[in-house]
Amino acid sequence: MTRPLEGKWALVTGSAHNLGLAIATELAEQGARVLVHGLHGAEEAAARVAAAVPGSAPQSLAFDLADPDAVAEAFAELEVRGIRLDILVNNAAHLGITDVAALDQSGDLFRDVLEVNVFGTYQCSILAARAMAAHGGGSIVNISSLAGQRAIHDRLAYNTSKAAIDGMTRSMAIDFAEYGVRVNAIAPGYVWSDRWEAIGDEEAVRRRARIPAGAETTQREIASLVAYLASGSAPTLTGEVIAIDGGLAAQQSPRAS
Repeated sequence: MTRPLEGKWALVTGSAHNLGLAIATELAEQGARVLVHGLHGAEEAAARVAAAVPGSAPQSLAFDLADPDAVAEAFAELEVRGIRLDILVNNAAHLGITDVAALDQSGDLFRDVLEVNVFGTYQCSILAARAMAAHGGGSIVNISSLAGQRAIHDRLAYNTSKAAIDGMTRSMAIDFAEYGVRVNAIAPGYVWSDRWEAIGDEEAVRRRARIPAGAETTQREIASLVAYLASGSAPTLTGEVIAIDGGLAAQQSPRAS
């Protein structure tokens, strides 16, 4: 079986569960040596990847993306351990979910979301790109969201952060290209996660009715796209924000039922 990422080191932030775990597992299946990250549950998640992909030997990392010193220390630790990143997937995110209307949300919430989603992504990317540039290049994949292009009500901080990630992706792509570092983003729409189990059948039906493809995107579908972008299959594909949303962004309004 072809394993296009054989031997490459890959760090997937926020990979202790859901989409991040699916991405880490897919990269391991493609031959990557995966670093599973999370503030909580990273070791257990690494064990799950190891069980799913025998021989993959994933390792775990725990650091707070909102703490610049902790991020810097984590990357310094990788260097000490002789780990040279070839792939970085910026998946971790503060969702900024609250019952408070946007007009009444605190500045602290806005700042907290941007600290993780924007500055955390920036710092990981800069540190990874420096290491990649020193040994011939690599690939950075940012998990953005359709919310960066089409806003969700009362998710002001989250929407803003994802729009910023889209802009960051394009800017880093042109700045890092000369070092052999490609930077792309994926913008999912509705993605199945264990949160779907809590929304109820009626809401699930309503969401699916909005999607031209008729179903939410699976985590595995996104993970497969990440693996493609991380591979050498598209050496000039950089600076793109790729929507994977079942056609949501393509339509002006949902078809009347």
